[in-house]
Amino acid sequence: MSLTTLLLLVIIGLLAGVLSGFVGVGGGLIIVPALVYIMGLSQHEAQGTSLGVLLLPVGILAVMNYYRSGQLDIRYALIIAAAFVAGGYF
Repeated sequence: MSLTTLLLLVIIGLLAGVLSGFVGVGGGLIIVPALVYIMGLSQHEAQGTSLGVLLLPVGILAVMNYYRSGQLDIRYALIIAAAFVAGGYF
């Protein structure tokens, strides 16, 4: 990966994070078009990459915060998640 590519990816990530924080829009709204129009990815590659990027900061941290505040029924979540994964194979 070239230094230019790395810098562009960092800039895209920073802009997505800042705009998401200030405006409240999802990061995918910024990340997907940037990956398509600036980085040259296909729409499907950009969507998959965006989902991969957002999983950790959005998904896992949100679950941790809800769990800490007592707003997560872990038993229900695990059962639904297991069924969701199983259903995804059909």
